[in-house]
Amino acid sequence: MYASQFFIGPDFLENKEGWKRTELSQGLRLTAHPELPVSRIVNGDLSLTLIGFMLDPDAPAATDEQILHDLIMHFSGIRALTAATARFGGRWILVADNKIQRWLFHDALGLRQVFYTDPAEAGALCAMSQSGLARGVLGLALDDEAKVYMESHVFRSNLEYRWPGTATAFRGLKHLLPNHVLDLDTGVVERYWPDKPLASLDPQSATGEIAHLLQGLVAAGAARFDVALSLTAGLDSRLVLAAARHVKDQLTYVTIRQAKMPDNHADIEVPARLLGSLGLPHQVIRAESSISPEFAYVFKSSVFLSHDHYGADAEAIFRTFGRKKVALVGSGGEVGRCYTRVSRLRVWLTSLEETLARIEIGTTQKFAVHHYRKWLDEMGDVHNVSVSDLFEWEQGHGNWVAMTEQEFDIAWRDIYTPYNCRAVLATMLSVKSKYRKGPQYRLFDMLIKKLWPAVLAVPVNPHRKFSHIQRIKLLRMAIFVRSNWMEAIILAAIGSAITVIMLTN
Repeated sequence: MYASQFFIGPDFLENKEGWKRTELSQGLRLTAHPELPVSRIVNGDLSLTLIGFMLDPDAPAATDEQILHDLIMHFSGIRALTAATARFGGRWILVADNKIQRWLFHDALGLRQVFYTDPAEAGALCAMSQSGLARGVLGLALDDEAKVYMESHVFRSNLEYRWPGTATAFRGLKHLLPNHVLDLDTGVVERYWPDKPLASLDPQSATGEIAHLLQGLVAAGAARFDVALSLTAGLDSRLVLAAARHVKDQLTYVTIRQAKMPDNHADIEVPARLLGSLGLPHQVIRAESSISPEFAYVFKSSVFLSHDHYGADAEAIFRTFGRKKVALVGSGGEVGRCYTRVSRLRVWLTSLEETLARIEIGTTQKFAVHHYRKWLDEMGDVHNVSVSDLFEWEQGHGNWVAMTEQEFDIAWRDIYTPYNCRAVLATMLSVKSKYRKGPQYRLFDMLIKKLWPAVLAVPVNPHRKFSHIQRIKLLRMAIFVRSNWMEAIILAAIGSAITVIMLTN
């Protein structure tokens, strides 16, 4: 139960027998699951506490303690400290204390989740791994507007339901988003990145830096853990495989066959063909059509509102590896691929917050729109980083991906992605979007060819190759599904005109 979770507050949790207990400072105490790594160093008035693990691409053999010793040398202030973590990967939370102030921030994508309380509502500032602990430990009540959102059709009918902005289901509880630091004394949250304009990099210059970082982060994970690379037919995991070239014989290669997935699905066939061509073994983990009652109880109890359809996948992984392996995944690559695209016409017809709500959640439900508006209002100066890219980073990954990874902590010893590194993502975003977006994804293609060209011997996502006419039909279908009636009429008219032009040519 509560695999790899934690709670920070004025008191230790009394009902967690066997959990780690760490005195942080000035009445702040950490209670952590026995298998969640916790490292701490003190240097005079300075202290750093690491929850989770960090990876150094420039020193793959470095331990968490060695990385902390390096970081504390840069702890002249919180801004210097956050900047010093840019090159590190892993899945972590860092608590920093200089005897005057205390702060908390997490990995680039926020995949080691943090939820925190409003002291006025909860009586004290507490931070925790998932919102359910706020109910179980602090007794926080459901938020009325959040309750309406959870009861809405769009939430109940969407298997991949997600939360907007910093919202949670509970009154007085917020979700800490990536690129933000929490003041543990006042509860104030501030954005620390981007702190200056990104340099404009040509693809060739960026490729060398990104390739070095990805390769080093994969190697660092392989040096420390028993790693299983989860491979699909997609581009993001293909680049991770390319970055694993020098440690390829140290990894296990797996694909999860979800219950409703046919045996000839591309996400099974393509990895099998590819790994066979490289002389590497491939293991398919087959999820059952249902989940056992015992596993379901722990799965649903450990993370509040966990996604039901992932339970069978998690149980299959657990029964195969027994939480002995660390999963190496391709999550996060979407941030560098212009995954979220905001239509100027749609924004003109509605508003940016409604457009974002429709893209991410598929609705303009009041609760979602309100919290995306709040995210936009509090964004501050993000310099030349596009709102679309930042939205995918902080909302798509900092919310939905972070939650789903935590649900799979019941099955894996831990999970990491080499994209979860601010230096990797910032360097990608420094390249013009025309080199990053599909269908060519030229930056990713260049990276793979630099790291391990042989992994392109089998096509990426061959099942998603469409003719021009098929693409137009899918686009027009998406327009009607995800637009309001006025948008649909205008965009459908444009789509019809494009169709006529293409057919006549």
